[in-house]
Amino acid sequence: MLEALSVRLLTSSPGWGAGLFRTECRGREWLTPLCPLCILGEWFVLKVFSVFLFLVLINVSQNASAHLKWFAVDGPTIDLASYYSSYGSELAIGIFLLLLLIGLAFWMNRHLRFEIPPPPILKKYIPRLFSVLIGLSLIYASYNQSIIAAHYLVSNRILVLLQYAQAVVGFMLILNLFPKAAAWALIFIYTILATQFGVLEVLDYINFIGIALFLVLFHSSEEDRKTLAVPAIRILTGATLIILAFSEKLLNPDLGLRFLSANEWNFMQAFGISGFSNELFILSAGLVELLIGVLFIFGILTRINTLVLLAFMVTSNMTFMVQNAPGEALTELAGHLPVLAIALILLLCGAGQKWRLR
Repeated sequence: MLEALSVRLLTSSPGWGAGLFRTECRGREWLTPLCPLCILGEWFVLKVFSVFLFLVLINVSQNASAHLKWFAVDGPTIDLASYYSSYGSELAIGIFLLLLLIGLAFWMNRHLRFEIPPPPILKKYIPRLFSVLIGLSLIYASYNQSIIAAHYLVSNRILVLLQYAQAVVGFMLILNLFPKAAAWALIFIYTILATQFGVLEVLDYINFIGIALFLVLFHSSEEDRKTLAVPAIRILTGATLIILAFSEKLLNPDLGLRFLSANEWNFMQAFGISGFSNELFILSAGLVELLIGVLFIFGILTRINTLVLLAFMVTSNMTFMVQNAPGEALTELAGHLPVLAIALILLLCGAGQKWRLR
């Protein structure tokens, strides 16, 4: 499917988008005068959308914090040995269900087909929108004096330089200026960030390397390299989810427990299951995140898996809004823009043609 995505969709040219609705609305010419994209041009509309979303993020961003690592408060750490010894049977059941679901997904992937060809118009918009969303997330991070994620705050001269470089890369992606160069610059920023915060720490965001590789491979003139673009971003996104499952939940449950003590997110108790403690909630969340990551890496039920991931993202944002925490909701939205961009690609292309379990 990736071959159907022409490189011209991601390059800026005077005629880009001209005639799109003349093609799509053929036989329905009466629609053309009513269509704003036909009147203004789709490239212009994308620019307006980018500026509007960016201004919304800026005007509501003053009290924004972060993910689990962004929102959690300081507190005592938990001894993992005693923690898991207290929930040994629940952990065993969780691992059994995890393996059962992975096996079921393997079977469904082999015997059932859910792939529906996307409308041709999406192939024209989604790759371009991908770059716009990534660019917005980078500019927003620079505006908040952070690099890539909200908790990597600018605190020295090297990080100040990265902050400005990150903003430049963001504008390059939004305006579609030298996207391959912007991608290599993003890899450079990530590498320098690792020297400042530690390699293990920034592994939580290895998906940004996947984003950069996607841009490099997608813009390649060689068809064989293009076919690697989607698998690269899919696998590294799965790796990010697995790493986060361990770093924020399974191996660091106190982080989630402190978050739950400040935010009533244990919906199982709201459903009347009072015995479902916060500890069990964190354990379950970690195993679910681990499951989604494993399925992404193997390319199993990629579109369905992506929809599940999007559902979690929407739920977290809605929960913050219901709890009257717009600043936290905005931070979740801004932090999830790269994930949303990746999700659009995976919904469009599925697992890709290579590096997948068939």
